[in-house]
Amino acid sequence: MNSSQLITREDLEEIAIDLTGKDVDAFLTHLNETLEERIGLEITESLDDEQLEELVELQKNGDDEAVGTWIDQNVPQLKEIAEDERDILLGELAENANDINETV
Repeated sequence: MNSSQLITREDLEEIAIDLTGKDVDAFLTHLNETLEERIGLEITESLDDEQLEELVELQKNGDDEAVGTWIDQNVPQLKEIAEDERDILLGELAENANDINETV
């Protein structure tokens, strides 16, 4: 995934998430894994059955580069999916900033 699609410390600070005394790296890792899962789900939902079978086969072979290339070639809306999911997740975080600041 492109680094511009990742959620960063600066993103959290912009939405008033207080990172003082928190394990920021672990929190960012969790958020970015969540983001990648959401993007993956949206990608699979955008595929027809034949494309989904092709993708699953590539994933079974464990070749991440081939999977990335295949997605780039077969999911023309990848950038939009990634941006939308990032914006949605950041929006959810912003809405829950007070609760997050109390518990994280």
